[in-house]
Amino acid sequence: MGPLLEDLHDATLVHVNFTWETGVVDFHLRTYLNPSFLLRITKVTSFHATRDFEWGPSSQVNTVITSEKTVVIEMQSGDIIRIIGHVVVLPEQ
Repeated sequence: MGPLLEDLHDATLVHVNFTWETGVVDFHLRTYLNPSFLLRITKVTSFHATRDFEWGPSSQVNTVITSEKTVVIEMQSGDIIRIIGHVVVLPEQ
């Protein structure tokens, strides 16, 4: 994982957009250094998210783990967001 994704610990997940037609998922986050951080995943073939608040309510990111075709975001609530795609893009802000 690159340092940019490591810096997402404690980021606030503001909202998620999944554009079905293009297969693009945009995570809009607020970080300590960037109030409008965008994490974009393209060519998405699978999107799964829980919202059970197993560890209690929270909108903050705990960890982000990436592999060649998968992004897994663990929230501080204990919930997991898992996206499978072909390309992960971190647009310049």
